Formats: sequence, C-alpha cells, structure tokens
Amino acid sequence: MKVIHCLFITALSFSISCSAPDIARLIKNVNLERKGIHLRIDYVPRGLYKKPFIIKFDNMLYNISLGTVIVKAYNVYTVGNYDKLSPDSIENVSNFLDPTCKFKDTWFGVYIIIDDDLSMGRRFILKNPHGNPDDLENLNDDALIMLPKLDQKIIVWSTRQNQKDYHRQKYEHDFYFTPRKGTALSAEIVYDTQGRAWRKLFGEFDTIAAVTDVRKTNMSLFTSIRNYVGLPNERVYDAVRPWHPVIIKGCVLARYFRCSELSFWAVAYYNGSAFTTVGGREVDNWENTDLRKELEQMFDRLAVDCAQK
Repeated sequence: MKVIHCLFITALSFSISCSAPDIARLIKNVNLERKGIHLRIDYVPRGLYKKPFIIKFDNMLYNISLGTVIVKAYNVYTVGNYDKLSPDSIENVSNFLDPTCKFKDTWFGVYIIIDDDLSMGRRFILKNPHGNPDDLENLNDDALIMLPKLDQKIIVWSTRQNQKDYHRQKYEHDFYFTPRKGTALSAEIVYDTQGRAWRKLFGEFDTIAAVTDVRKTNMSLFTSIRNYVGLPNERVYDAVRPWHPVIIKGCVLARYFRCSELSFWAVAYYNGSAFTTVGGREVDNWENTDLRKELEQMFDRLAVDCAQK
C-alpha cells in the first residue's frame, strides 16, 4: 500500500508525505536478500538517513570510469539528512551540504562486488585473479581506493548537471582525487565483532566538494544527488564556495564472503571532511568531532553475510 500511496502522490504533487529519498528507495532499491546477500546497517546516528539506499551500480561505475571498471556491483549507503543537530545549523539544507554539520561531505556505505562467472569481479578487485579470493593480501588496494574515488567523481559530476557549455571532457580535466601531500595510505588487518578478518585502508585525499552553484546548474530532482541531499542556499554560499576544495579522510574495509549461491566481496567505506570556510576558518570534522567514532560504531554494528534461505 505504501508504494501505491507514494507513487500516487508523486504523480499528483510531490507531496511532503513522500519525500524524494522515500520515492528513490521505492523505485530504485534492490532486495539483496533475494540475491543471497544479507546486509543491514544496525546503527545509524541522528543526522543520517536511517534507511539506506540500495542501488545497482554496474553502469555507474562503467560510465564514470570511461569503461575501465567492468563489474557486477551494488552500492548500499546513507548520507546526511535534514535532522538538525544544533541551533546553529542551517535549516532546510541537508547535513551533507551544511558547513556547520559534522556530516558535511560524509558517506557511510558498502559496495557489494559480485564474484561472477566471467571473473569480472576477480579481475577488478584481486592482484592475482587466479589466486585465492579469501586472501586479504591478494586484495588490490588500488581497486579498493578506486571505489570511493569513483563515487566522488559521480556525485560531483551530477552537481554539474545542465550547466551551460560544461561537458564531460572538461570535467575529466577538472576533477581530481589525489592523496594529500605528506600523507600515505595505511593498511592493516582488523577483526569485526564476529572475529572475521577485514583488510582496512585509511587515507586522506584532496578533491572537490559536491556543492553545486544553483545559478549555473539545473540539477534534476531524480537523476542527481539532489534526490538525496537537496540543494545549497545562500547561507551555505556565505560559508563555502561552490565546488570548493575539500579533504576527504576515511577508511575502506574489505573481505570476501563465500556463499553457496552467490559469493561476493563487501567493501565498506566511510569518511569525514576537512575544509576552509570563506572567512578562513579551518574545519576538520574527522579529527575535531566524534564523527570518526560514530562511523566506526556503524561499521562495528554492520551486519553482512550470506543470506539464509
């Protein structure tokens, strides 16, 4: 009944009783349990969407990588919503865009890379595709980091939607996601609450914030990240410029799940951000708030395994 109700309202007036994120879940979300994959985010702090978005990601990865990443994949994620955390927050702007919020530029998600019959997943995610998929040392760190890099490339590209005289070729030149000078990627083996080993990477990357300029663009409600995070307003622009430089600080954790029907790699990712405001104030939500602790708790309480038939 909820599906019928929401679609009916959408057709009439996009009533607030069914938000754009609600409709996105209804239309786009994939049932992973039916595919033999169990994934649930048991802990979500206030300020992020409680219900994740679960979408097929094959084509997005293929297109944004210019055809170099060919995998069967799903992306399960949450991002800042509109539940304000302090009196100083900017009303009617999502926490993802709000420069006063610790969840600015923050994502928590899990990529599911399918171990398919054509070995596309193995060729992408393993150093030696003929080696053991369970071997954490066989995981390709470049591939693991490429997933959040391509994610950032996708969301920033969507903020350029319908910008006059701005095309993909120029974007390929403009976009960057590079290791921060003076930092190095760190790697370690960690264990979840069930005693399962994961390969964990941590890095800091200079990139571009997904803050559009509404005077130059016309982002679609349902084919861009406007669907999830809305648009900035003048109070946002008073604090940060459109497409301003941002440092992404975060982790990627990966392991293989050998299942009877459909085996897969789970690649969890989460991050915070650091940036400088128009007034020159330096903000580092990863280091100076409880954000990192909250995201680590989300991973600790992440439920992922083969689905029970």
